[in-house]
Amino acid sequence: MAKLQSSYFVCFGFSIFVNLFFVLKLYVGGEWELSWSRRAAEDAEHVAAISCSGHGRAYLDGLVLDGKEPVCECNSCYGGPDCSEFLTACAANVDKYSLSLSLSLEKACSLENDMGDPLFLEPFWMQHAAKSAVVVAGWHRMSYTFSDQSYISAELERHIRQLHAIVGNAVTQGRYIIFGAASTQLLNAAVHALSSHNSSSSSSPASVVASIPYYNLYQLQTELFQSTNYVFQGDASLLQNISDDTTIFIEFVTSPNNPDGHLNKAIFQGPNAKAIYDRVYYWPHFTAIPAPADDELMIFSISKFTGHAGSRFGWAVVKDESVYKRMSEYIELSSLGVSRDAQLGSSKAGRGPRVVVPRLEDVPGLIPF
Repeated sequence: MAKLQSSYFVCFGFSIFVNLFFVLKLYVGGEWELSWSRRAAEDAEHVAAISCSGHGRAYLDGLVLDGKEPVCECNSCYGGPDCSEFLTACAANVDKYSLSLSLSLEKACSLENDMGDPLFLEPFWMQHAAKSAVVVAGWHRMSYTFSDQSYISAELERHIRQLHAIVGNAVTQGRYIIFGAASTQLLNAAVHALSSHNSSSSSSPASVVASIPYYNLYQLQTELFQSTNYVFQGDASLLQNISDDTTIFIEFVTSPNNPDGHLNKAIFQGPNAKAIYDRVYYWPHFTAIPAPADDELMIFSISKFTGHAGSRFGWAVVKDESVYKRMSEYIELSSLGVSRDAQLGSSKAGRGPRVVVPRLEDVPGLIPF
């Protein structure tokens, strides 16, 4: 009997030892053993390490020549296989949509369109590579909607509200949040919603205006869609003294403005005045934040916050429920929401989510407090 008990304790002790060994190997050892994601991670690091002389970058989705690794994509005024050759006959860098109204679109298109790229933040993200990296399974969110049948990540919306609360640049409590393909899609969604919202009270189309200097896309996009509900009328200051009780005025207000940085206010006031506040530059690394913005409709973009213009992600903060519903309908009918990859985020402690909206405690230094 004693021998049997002894054997039992030996087996029990051995079992505990084996389990402890694997637990320690798994957790104390510090890493899971990667399987399908290993190759993807190795490829990403290999391409990121390709030297382009500091004047360009190689990308995973870049052009591949002769079946080899992706080639360097050079910055303006540089060329050659590794971007080391300076091009003396170099065109000026101009963002055609930010040009003054004195330049024609044809002339603008003859100049390079990359001045608006927020590449100054690239070194920051290289320093925080581990915090911003992400590996996505090939079967990640293949459905049209999230599990709650919406087109918006509830976790990402939570991060956005938390972000504004920490930075102190916008009031989101009691407001609705809409995602869009950067500010570009949201701008016209807002015009559509505000003009439709008041179409029953006016027989004439809403007048869309902005104060010079303004983002040319306000005009180009408004005119492109040729809606019967609104028409672009140009400089707001030229129309502010017109007495008209029936016309609805929809005013684009860029605050802070580009390029002068002024914290503009809406010129038009009253029941027929509707303002769309373009707040994409309202971040501490662009301007001082005197108070949280509390406008009826505010638009933000990841392009200017983290510098990831290529992600094409933005959001609007809206007070009025009916305007929110019309904007949501516009987004859903035009694109069935925003790319799930662009919304990808993580809520796990200690891991930076997708660089779409990073958790500030995980990526220190982005907001210069």
